[in-house]
Amino acid sequence: MKLHQLKEDKKGQAALISVIILSAILLATITTISSIAVNEYVLSSNDILSGQVKYFAESGIENALLQIGESSTSYTGGSFVSPINTTLNGTDNVTVSYNTGVTPNQATITSDATITSPSGSILTTKTIQVVVSLGQNPAIYNYGMFANNSIYGNYFQDQGNIQTNNLLYLTNGSITAQAINAIGNGSGFANYLNNMTISNTGGVINLNSNYISCFIYNSSISGELGYGESVFGIPLCLISDSTIGSEAQISPAPQISLPTFDTSAWISYAQTNGTYFSNSTAFYAYLENYSSVSGGIDTISPPAGVYYIDANANQETLPSTDSSGNLITYNFSGSTIIMKVALNTNAGWIQTSPFKDPATGKYLPAIITGKQGINLSNANTQIPSGISITGIVYSPGTIQIAGYQPSTSINASVNGAIWAGNQIQIGNNSSNVENPGTNCSITINSSIITNTEGFNLENTKMSIISWQSLN
Repeated sequence: MKLHQLKEDKKGQAALISVIILSAILLATITTISSIAVNEYVLSSNDILSGQVKYFAESGIENALLQIGESSTSYTGGSFVSPINTTLNGTDNVTVSYNTGVTPNQATITSDATITSPSGSILTTKTIQVVVSLGQNPAIYNYGMFANNSIYGNYFQDQGNIQTNNLLYLTNGSITAQAINAIGNGSGFANYLNNMTISNTGGVINLNSNYISCFIYNSSISGELGYGESVFGIPLCLISDSTIGSEAQISPAPQISLPTFDTSAWISYAQTNGTYFSNSTAFYAYLENYSSVSGGIDTISPPAGVYYIDANANQETLPSTDSSGNLITYNFSGSTIIMKVALNTNAGWIQTSPFKDPATGKYLPAIITGKQGINLSNANTQIPSGISITGIVYSPGTIQIAGYQPSTSINASVNGAIWAGNQIQIGNNSSNVENPGTNCSITINSSIITNTEGFNLENTKMSIISWQSLN
């Protein structure tokens, strides 16, 4: 009996020991799992806070860039506090210093952001430092031709940089430039170059589109040609019977925007100085006072000024012949023509210089119109001068500068820049290859462009040199 009791006691003790051991193992497991969960939660919270403090620091940089753009070099920074959630606050100290010992001047922006706990202890920090160039020439000023949509050219020469936020369709021409950018943001299929000679003087010819980057035929391109990424190893630029300096697959160039011209200020100026016309009929009657006929050509040369024509039709056309049937050329030397709607003419056009504002000594663009655009063409071989413009030709719409006489070359030239909110169409539309017609020349003139006023350029006058995280 006692032996059986002893055995039962030993069994109970063994069961108790087993329970204790299992409980210890279970407790250790639960503790480990809890520790892992806590660590994961802490790591997750740290990731969230790290992301939040990074965005907070970046917002300080963006605000500083905006302030500098609006106030030039008077903004020196500040301290900003913002709630991160119901218990945590973020503080961002922004400092801006200027380096006027370099050309162009530079600004260094430092954004030092922290997130603190309710007790005031620092949980996480982020410091970002950005250096920007404060050049006097905005990005748009680097381009002799800029179109927010596509650029079409046929039988033309260009001396200067080109940018389109869509595509290039260029044939039978030559270009000498440091930068040629086609961003391909529109719905077009591909950039197209045929029988083109392009001298790349230092930058990259960057051709991109939403589909195939480019078709290049019978062309010669010196320097580097960059285009979109390949698909399954097949390049998205198809090149045939052409010579290319080098090729690279690169990302699209940055998009730039058409600046806004302050029309209202110059309407007031025209009204004050007697060059405001409430309709086109009044403007044409005014021009007749400055007519000079010789050899069957009527040259109209009004005094220098800012001419604003407040037309109500969709477009206005400057006459190509006078009431006696004489061919007209327009010599708007030292003048700026601002047309409320589209401007069209196929008369001879002479423009030797734009209007210079006596108050500032700066120029205005040569021609400015509304969003309906500009169409300057000349099919008259009796006017050897053709179309000659010095200054900026500007419109939120399409700008066309061309000749349409297939039997004789008619010159058309712009010494300055062409900026269009829609398309640019230059050269000759004739399909007669043996007699191509227009010899259209575009030459960027930095001395005119950098001294042109009337535009709202705050959003484009800075360029970022470096952007780095210091921690």
